[in-house]
Amino acid sequence: MPVDLIRLCTLGALPALPQDWWAAWSLAPAMLLPLLALAFHALRPTATSGLPEGSARRWRLAGLALLALALLSPLCRLAATLAGAHMVQLMVLVAGCALLALGWTPPRRDSRMALPLAAALHGGLLWLWHLPAVYAATLTSGVVHWAATAALVAASFVFFHRAVHAPADRRGAALLAVLATLAHTGLLGALLTFAGQPLYALQAPGARAWGLDPLTDQQIAGLVMWVPGGLGYMAQALGLALHWASQGHRGRRRGAPAARVSGEPAARPG
Repeated sequence: MPVDLIRLCTLGALPALPQDWWAAWSLAPAMLLPLLALAFHALRPTATSGLPEGSARRWRLAGLALLALALLSPLCRLAATLAGAHMVQLMVLVAGCALLALGWTPPRRDSRMALPLAAALHGGLLWLWHLPAVYAATLTSGVVHWAATAALVAASFVFFHRAVHAPADRRGAALLAVLATLAHTGLLGALLTFAGQPLYALQAPGARAWGLDPLTDQQIAGLVMWVPGGLGYMAQALGLALHWASQGHRGRRRGAPAARVSGEPAARPG
């Protein structure tokens, strides 16, 4: 039991079964130590992020809590047992990265290709992970499992960071990138939902242990990505649009009196 506790969430470790899933925690150093290092940096004051420091820190801590839920709680072992739980874990990871990005310092000047590249990496990794051969490798190899998780977390954070903190002249592109991600991840979810056969045979025993047909388990995974995942991306797009619109409205209100004052001397007769 102590050895299983510090192993990564792969098929060779402690499974999360109906009778004791709540006890299947994971404290693998490969995941725990990076999270602790990230928590140390998240608690430190940062340069302005567009939010008061207290609010920014709360967003960062909320993001860290979601990462810990995905990587340390029984959800991690469940993700190795059930395809549906795996998809919940990925969506929780992505949401945690979005909250971290919201509370972190915005980037300085970066290239025009940064946002499109970040969106492509984020979306590409989600598709790559669900190729059956790659999916099987993440379940059987600790190295592949860690690398895939780290890559997805990094790519998701960079994507949301670029989108949330986009400068005014690139906000339209940021919204389009989020909506494009919503569309193609919804397509992936639909493909998993309507596939005629199970794609992830290694999790078939886990599905049966939970009283599920493997195809049903896969369909649940597809629906999780398609519906809750899509709603998450939609909420981000709407939130950004409303926030930027309110910023523009406040800016116009502040600028209007100054414009009238600066125009007064020209309106007076000589």
